[in-house]
Amino acid sequence: MASSELISEVHRTIEVYEEAIGNFAGRTRQMLNDNGYIPALSRLVQSPDLQTGFRVLRDRGDLRNTFEAVIVQFSTEFSAEVVEAAQWRLDNADELLRI
Repeated sequence: MASSELISEVHRTIEVYEEAIGNFAGRTRQMLNDNGYIPALSRLVQSPDLQTGFRVLRDRGDLRNTFEAVIVQFSTEFSAEVVEAAQWRLDNADELLRI
């Protein structure tokens, strides 16, 4: 079960992303509702695909407002593998620029 602090931070992060794209992130919000916060975020960062939200925020130089940053911040709520995957994306964002 996700803590209220984690849930609040996820919603804040979504709002930053929505502001960046100028649109409502309906699919993201639905995924969180359908799967739960921890499973949904875990799945996203372990996916081989680089999500649009990460790309948009990375390109804006705003990695601190990504789901990856949220996972690292709330690392005790996620498995070590998920935290490692999130940290890897953050550490390698420049190399991921061509993706």
